[in-house]
Amino acid sequence: MRLITTKELRTLSIATRHHHLINSRLAILRYADEYGFKGAARRFGLDRKTVRTWHRRWVASGPAGLVPRHPRTRRRRISDEAVQLIEHARRELQFGAMRTRFWLDRVHHIRVAAATIRRVCRDLGYPPIRRTGPRRPRQPILFSKEHPGECVQIDVKEVKVAGQKCFQYTALDDCTRYRVLRLYPRKYHGTSLDFLATVRHILPFPIRKVQVDNGTEFPLAFALAVQEAGIRLRHIKPRRPEQNGKVERSHRIDEEEFWSRATFEEFTSAAQALRAWEHRYNYDRFSMALQGLTPAEKLATFLSPLTPSSPNTPCTHSGAGA
Repeated sequence: MRLITTKELRTLSIATRHHHLINSRLAILRYADEYGFKGAARRFGLDRKTVRTWHRRWVASGPAGLVPRHPRTRRRRISDEAVQLIEHARRELQFGAMRTRFWLDRVHHIRVAAATIRRVCRDLGYPPIRRTGPRRPRQPILFSKEHPGECVQIDVKEVKVAGQKCFQYTALDDCTRYRVLRLYPRKYHGTSLDFLATVRHILPFPIRKVQVDNGTEFPLAFALAVQEAGIRLRHIKPRRPEQNGKVERSHRIDEEEFWSRATFEEFTSAAQALRAWEHRYNYDRFSMALQGLTPAEKLATFLSPLTPSSPNTPCTHSGAGA
């Protein structure tokens, strides 16, 4: 009883994925010819009935008899409800496997492994999510501040409302990812000063440092206002947006989960909707970077008690990379 070459197995129209397994079973049967079924079973940790069955199938059908007979896909062990929720998270919310796992656990109290979620999405015909193209190399050191207020990153995102340019000002605490969002029709030092005053009023902790880029909306007047408030000001290096990476990443989330899913006919409605999105981001949307906590829950570990800007609402659909 000799081993069979790949060419011979292909001639018999046996799938390539079974070739190695067939030759492994043939090697066991060769051992059984010399030492018996009992000796082969003991040597390879098998049941004697299994070795005897393989021998019977080899005698009856040759190599084809050693092809595994179990179904290629087996019945799922998770409920149909869980499958429907996974499909909803993938199709409607554009969640990946890890974010879907957090969402199912926190919102629906269903525990499913990330590998199972990937397999279900593959069976349903959904390809893996690929959000971005090639990126420049990351910074050599990635970290978060230990306490709220140690560094607040501020940046501006340009958006379109009713065909007109508007500007979303964003402040993000490096430690907790807690954010303040405001929409302005113009971008200049006046709106920057107004936003700085809003951030100082809303954040429930003292700010020690503000970090901005080198945009014209942060001129000398802004630097003097920050200094008068007793706050350090740091400008990142030119053409290095990754140094303000957390607030830049949050802008991508805004585009994917807020601006791309809504249209506004006027500036006022967009500004009000942005305030509601700010609350949902801080109090409902759990963050992968915070190990599944929301920014408010992370902040609550430092502040006791934490008073939200509006009544708590149950988490409805959330997950995050930042």
